[in-house]
Amino acid sequence: MTLKEQKELIIAQLDNISDCSAFEANEIIVFATDLDRSGLLYKQNENLSAGEQKIIKKCISKRKKGVPLQYILGEWEFYSLPFKVGKGVLIPRADSELLVDLVIEEISSREEIISLLDLCSGSGALGIAVAKNCSNAKVTLVEKSRKAFSYLKENAQLNGVKVSSVRADIFKWKPQNPADIVICNPPYITWNEMLHLQKEVKKEPTAALFGGNDGLKFYRFLCSKAKDFLKIGGKMFVEIGYKQADDVKALFESAGFEQIEVFKDLGGNDRVVSAVLNK
Repeated sequence: MTLKEQKELIIAQLDNISDCSAFEANEIIVFATDLDRSGLLYKQNENLSAGEQKIIKKCISKRKKGVPLQYILGEWEFYSLPFKVGKGVLIPRADSELLVDLVIEEISSREEIISLLDLCSGSGALGIAVAKNCSNAKVTLVEKSRKAFSYLKENAQLNGVKVSSVRADIFKWKPQNPADIVICNPPYITWNEMLHLQKEVKKEPTAALFGGNDGLKFYRFLCSKAKDFLKIGGKMFVEIGYKQADDVKALFESAGFEQIEVFKDLGGNDRVVSAVLNK
């Protein structure tokens, strides 16, 4: 079977379970053949080996069972950096790159060393992306899950960044010193939303998704313990669900934050709230 024929077959097999079957077909073929993406064009009439076809067949089987493509491939790109992912860790998503953009802009405007806490760090994507792009950032990644923490450590090494890693439950952990900047992509999905998640998303760890009945559990905690994590005058950046901006802003205001801003992602949805702790 030629590469072109195999791609057409994959698209047909995935068409009912994916809105991006052509994209997924390309990713699976690249994974199975070790071709780069340009090779998909100029080698499309070449035959695939039996071993390559076997790998592709296994990938398709897993996708039909609802396993996320990212877990099948074992690695996913975030902020133009590679991140190892798999069962037990939240998959980095492009929407979260907005938060990284904002934090890099904030840190790059300052010359001194900036301490940063990445809470609920998961794969480490946010903090590692910041550390990779800001030489004056002193980054600490904090993650509770044993499985996710193993990916976090691997990803820091993979991307060649010097960061501190702490395996801890943020509800029970307190840093020795508060940081200049706190970033967090907490679990923020509501109970009702959890009941209607896509099949693939349900394969990701519930603890990384569910934010309490109203989705605001972690924001309430971050606001109630803000002074433990963040210096007075420090800035917090949090990712939010698209309906949560008003509620999160209100929580920040009641906790003594000022200069509260809401930023929209490329899809036009509210995605990040930033605020400065002033009391």
